[in-house]
Amino acid sequence: MLTVKSRRKKYALLLTAIMSLNMLLSGCLYNLIPREKKHDYVRIYNAQGLFDLMYEALYNFEENIYVETTSYDEFMGMWTELDDQFALHSAFREKDVTLSRRDLDSSCQIEIHTELNACGKAMQYLYAKNVKKYPTEEAEIVGEELLRIKSEIISDSQTEEEKVRAIHDYLVTHCEYAVDGDVNSYASCDKLFTEGKAQCQGYSEAFAALCLLSGIECRVISGTSTFGFGEGAHAWCQVRIGYIWYHIDVTWDDPIPDVENLVRYDFYLKGDMMMKATHEWCPYYEECFTDYAA
Repeated sequence: MLTVKSRRKKYALLLTAIMSLNMLLSGCLYNLIPREKKHDYVRIYNAQGLFDLMYEALYNFEENIYVETTSYDEFMGMWTELDDQFALHSAFREKDVTLSRRDLDSSCQIEIHTELNACGKAMQYLYAKNVKKYPTEEAEIVGEELLRIKSEIISDSQTEEEKVRAIHDYLVTHCEYAVDGDVNSYASCDKLFTEGKAQCQGYSEAFAALCLLSGIECRVISGTSTFGFGEGAHAWCQVRIGYIWYHIDVTWDDPIPDVENLVRYDFYLKGDMMMKATHEWCPYYEECFTDYAA
């Protein structure tokens, strides 16, 4: 027969066990409850910082960018500065951009969402490898065409310049500049692969994608042209061979009207000085000090 003291001891041990089990289960349940994902917001102080962050995300083929500034007005000042200089218009993205904000006591956090187009989503899988399969059927069509072209014209034995020339020549000889038609529909390489037609951003997007897949660092540069069809928005590329960056405008090396198998090299691997005669761009891109010397 248990004494009063023994019963109290037994109850105390039982209560302790129950409390310990309850704490353990509470912790497990807490870990099972979905919590809002925390993002790392990068503090920026000027338009160059915003530009660098957006382009780092673009060529990692990420769709969300998280920035922090003193205020939303400060952020919009940077955004407007880039927009005025055509620095926000770039390849691999859809036109629309979504901004959302959260005002804190001494800062403002902004999430920038940029939807990737079919080529951008294909590059998520093929280049950045941040998805396990093609995100869309359209991305798969573009991605498989990029791989087909690469396997046809690129080999491990080629030098970097030979790879760049092969891509440049392929696009010039297999694409025709779309003089007429909707600008937006020809602003991606989709139409280039399905119709053999593109405008400047379509050419540039295809060139950059093929370069990246071939191990060549390349960026699309957005600015204006002061030649040809007149001054207006224009896109071309910067490509790095060795340690040196060069301009390359595949669009302007393709004759208009189209001439079969004719390839020009008027804007092939040029430095800033030569390009400034017909092209304008903001100072945030890489400097190209000289023309390429074979």
